Amino acid sequence: MVAWNSLGERVAASLRQGDHVLVEGTLVSSSYEREYGKGKKATTVKHTVWQIRADSIRKLNRAEKEPEAIASGSHATVESQGTPAQDVPF
Repeated sequence: MVAWNSLGERVAASLRQGDHVLVEGTLVSSSYEREYGKGKKATTVKHTVWQIRADSIRKLNRAEKEPEAIASGSHATVESQGTPAQDVPF
């Protein structure tokens, strides 16, 4: 991930290793060739690097619990028939 200017400075000051983040940006690739070895045995290898060029980065708060899922149609049908939802095997 690459963050430039003030975005990069704010991220460097506020985030620590292991923090969960949401990154919005553009996926960018760049390629280069590198020569390995010397003389006649030299081999050129092409490398491709992928980066996310960040437009916005948001720290996710792990302390907040996710909202509970809305009951699916099958549970609503079972409950309306008088069978408690916790007795359903699925």
